[in-house]
Amino acid sequence: MTKNHILGLDIAQNSAVAQLERGDGAKCWHGTLTSDQAGWQQLEQLMTTHGASWAQLLVIVEATGVYHFAWAQRLEKAGAEVYVLNPLLAARLESAANALRGHKTDHVDVAKLCETARHYYAELARFRHHSRPAQQGLRQLDHARAQLRRSLTNLKKSVRSHLELVFPALLAADLQPDTARATAILAAAPTAGAWGALPATQRQQLARDKCAALDQACAQTLADETLAQACVPALRALLQAQQTLANQLHACEQDITPRLPPERVALIASIPGFGERTSAVLATYLPESFADWGTHKQIVARLQALFGCDPRLRCSGKWEGKVKISKRGIALARTALFQAAFCSIGHDEENTAYYHRLRDVQKKTHKAAVVDLMRKQLRRVVAVLGQNHPFVCRSPQPSNPAPARSA
Repeated sequence: MTKNHILGLDIAQNSAVAQLERGDGAKCWHGTLTSDQAGWQQLEQLMTTHGASWAQLLVIVEATGVYHFAWAQRLEKAGAEVYVLNPLLAARLESAANALRGHKTDHVDVAKLCETARHYYAELARFRHHSRPAQQGLRQLDHARAQLRRSLTNLKKSVRSHLELVFPALLAADLQPDTARATAILAAAPTAGAWGALPATQRQQLARDKCAALDQACAQTLADETLAQACVPALRALLQAQQTLANQLHACEQDITPRLPPERVALIASIPGFGERTSAVLATYLPESFADWGTHKQIVARLQALFGCDPRLRCSGKWEGKVKISKRGIALARTALFQAAFCSIGHDEENTAYYHRLRDVQKKTHKAAVVDLMRKQLRRVVAVLGQNHPFVCRSPQPSNPAPARSA
């Protein structure tokens, strides 16, 4: 421990519980700061009162959504050494003073943060906060894209549900409501009665090869035309909202593309199974450098933990629980990695052979085998980024080679 003072911060939306200590553990001040200029000025005054300098200040912040970013950025710019800890990690490093009672309050949490800094300072290097506005902006944009996509998916489900009441014949004719053809049909005739009233030439022009099937479905439908006409405004409102969301999602994806590191995306995309979107998502959440992360195996293990695809062991004595992935990392990156692993089964001979060996020889379930492929794909990502060279496929080795025939 080389710093003269330690500052622990547990940040909420409008305030931050703080504790200022000397390096030897003597408490200087404990209280609450407001999350505005007045709170910052109060902190500066406390620093002056207790003879603390920014250069000799070690700050431990508990990560709380997006609320900690403003404090971490301001403290780093002032010259302090800032570390951001996950709340799960901070909770596991239990304070000796609170070990028996087990209280959970913000005031107890900041005391634990300061104690963590004193005892584990040498192991906190990977939690050091570095100001990277461009990368954080890219991640926020990707979160916005995921939210838009999720909302659009839910809206499409709602449109289908309304079509079951308004125009079930459209679904019976196997016309998907989110296609251009179905959109044109619904704009001209949103109900079975309205479709039948259209001229035959217009119906043929709108439905093309599906015209006969749609005519037959409309003739056989049990939907009440009066009720359907009454529900048409709701359907049109949903269709308009669906189109608006689709346009916003497209604009968001177009905004993400120029912000991505093209070299890293190209390297990741060279691995079989990774497509344009999955490689872009992974490049968004991977750290800029693996320096000081250790060996190749250690880097892969840390990335597994970062994405939440590392195995979670549960055993005690003779009891052994089922091993599952932790799912405590970045969910968007974990989903992209799962999709890349699943797609690689049909696009990479080596992964296909590995998957079948896991299923047929080791008798693993489909999901467990795909998770193993996720780790294999992650090892490939670290390799191509570390070597700065595209992936080169190699032919798989047969799991059970046939014995040589005797002459």
